[in-house]
Amino acid sequence: MSLLSTVIWEQINVDSDNRKPLYKQISQQIEQMVHEGKLKPGIRLPSERKMATLLNVSRMTLTLAYEELKSRGIVRSQQGSGTFIMRGPRIEKTEQAVTWHKNFAYQTEKVNHGMEKIMRLGRDSRLIPFGGVGTAPEVHPGIDFSQCFAEHLRKNPILLQLPAPTQGYEPLIFVLKDWLSERGIYANEQEIMIVSGAMQGVDLISRLFLGPGDYVIMEEPGFLGASDAFAATGAKTLRITLDEQGIKTDNIENLLMQFPVKFIYLNPTFQNPTGITISLQRRKELLELAKKYKVPIVEDDPFSLLYYEENPIPSFKALDTDNMVIHLQSFSKYLFPTLRVAVLVADEGIISNLVKIKQRIDLHSNNLTQIAVQVYLEEGRLSNHIEKLRQSYRRRLSLIKDLLKDRPNLQCRLPDGGVFLWCKIPKGIISERLLQIAIEKGVLFVPGSWMSGVGLYENYIRLAFTHPSLNALKDGIERIDLAINEYYSYHL
Repeated sequence: MSLLSTVIWEQINVDSDNRKPLYKQISQQIEQMVHEGKLKPGIRLPSERKMATLLNVSRMTLTLAYEELKSRGIVRSQQGSGTFIMRGPRIEKTEQAVTWHKNFAYQTEKVNHGMEKIMRLGRDSRLIPFGGVGTAPEVHPGIDFSQCFAEHLRKNPILLQLPAPTQGYEPLIFVLKDWLSERGIYANEQEIMIVSGAMQGVDLISRLFLGPGDYVIMEEPGFLGASDAFAATGAKTLRITLDEQGIKTDNIENLLMQFPVKFIYLNPTFQNPTGITISLQRRKELLELAKKYKVPIVEDDPFSLLYYEENPIPSFKALDTDNMVIHLQSFSKYLFPTLRVAVLVADEGIISNLVKIKQRIDLHSNNLTQIAVQVYLEEGRLSNHIEKLRQSYRRRLSLIKDLLKDRPNLQCRLPDGGVFLWCKIPKGIISERLLQIAIEKGVLFVPGSWMSGVGLYENYIRLAFTHPSLNALKDGIERIDLAINEYYSYHL
């Protein structure tokens, strides 16, 4: 198909004073043209370079707009040929039209698409990766982990033929029982389950407990992947803000008295994104509230072993004497993100029902990765590796502290552990629009508003500081500072 005349593209209005990011303005207007029938299936869009020139925006803005359209199924790209319209106009009130979304029970339209964007942009090797979590390159366990696993399989090839129970690989469950007890969590084998990453654990818990009309309490700001899982069930999320001691318990009791809350979801130690840890006193108060109102606490704990000062306070599960806590702990933040293995600890009645749901989703978690984690734990290699991580990440925090001394545009909370910096940027700067400029400068971060359920924290950004090398860390902070200064010249 030949290109349309520039007339139709000139109808796209890009308003730099609009709070909506430029790439969204462009993608939404193109999608509207498709639905109105102005752009037919098969029409080829101008190249990113030509469209950027036509609309007087950066090429990266067009890249983001086209990626947005691809993710929504509006366009497709063909290597060497260009980008084409896929979907025709929306047909209303005709017998031929099939409105598939009306048949969907899983409410995907309520999902925050920030997670998808983080993962998509995180694959771009040209960007300094402050967006997602990864292991520092100098202490990445890949070789040690794979050699340990390969040697174990060489000695025990029969393992490849063993059945894989839905609840988890039994030797791993036995090892985890001892590993958890070292952290004050005492559970029998029927109270432990292996899941394919903490996100699957959150999803399974959501499916078991939640339905339309139910409520969940969680932190504000908080982990967007969890809020997506809750929203997809039709449940509503009640957000509670934090102070330096963590989530505010007085506000929680008010909500528990007013709403049919099914559980309280917390990321209590080195929280994502703020790095705040809930104090011991608050933990005890929350456990009393859970007992009083018979509402369980879901404790998502991916970072607690990454402490840089003293050992953090006990987990909710270690303090729990009434079986009110569902504990989730992932291994991906200690090893590498693609290792989708996590442990879920809960009352036996909860575990047995979660197993039934999981069996209908994926039968069982990957047996090879479970065997690999079991051997790595059993040989004591994980504890040695985590100590190396602590040393490496302490060096990063020390460097960041020096880098921020002369950069008033970035006011970052330096955590006592974990993997995130929560940074305040100057008032009036919208972090989602700042991201566009930062990407053009080769650095990626997460806008604070993506971590909010109520549209707050526009002048905050989240930086994952563990994955970039020390040189990349220094370069990345400098580029973000430059992006902030450039934002002023564009928008203020």
